Formats: sequence, structure tokens, C-alpha cells
Amino acid sequence: MRAVIGIAVLMLVLAWVGWVQFSSPDGDPTIRVDSDKVRQDTAEIVEKSKQVVDRAAESVDENLETEPEPVAEPEAVDP
Repeated sequence: MRAVIGIAVLMLVLAWVGWVQFSSPDGDPTIRVDSDKVRQDTAEIVEKSKQVVDRAAESVDENLETEPEPVAEPEAVDP
């Protein structure tokens, strides 16, 4: 039963983003997958992911390039 619900939710999400379309021309139920939209959306996701990774790498590089500030040593207390 969980599998059926999972598949139904997946199909609804895919229809919501426009990757799957349901129609009934001439009384014949049809499910159509818009492969061009899938390719376009996944290409956008890959490109944005690359940009995020590049920005993160640049941030790490900048943090590594800056020298840490020297830590002051505590002063000795005379008894």
C-alpha cells in the first residue's frame, strides 16, 4: 500500500513540475513525459549546483589564504 501511495505522490509531483502530462484524447487515457522539459530542468539544476560548488570552493580558498591572527600568550602571574 505504501508503494502505491509513493508512486501516486511521485506522479503528482512530476505533473506539478510539468514533466508528466495526463490526457484523454478520444477517450483513450494517455500519460505523456515531456523529455525536453526534463532535460532543460536537469541541465539548469546541474549548472546551479556547479555554481554553488565553485562559490564554496572559492570561499574555502579565501579562508585558507588569509593568515590567522597571532594568539597572544597569557602573561605569567607572580605569586
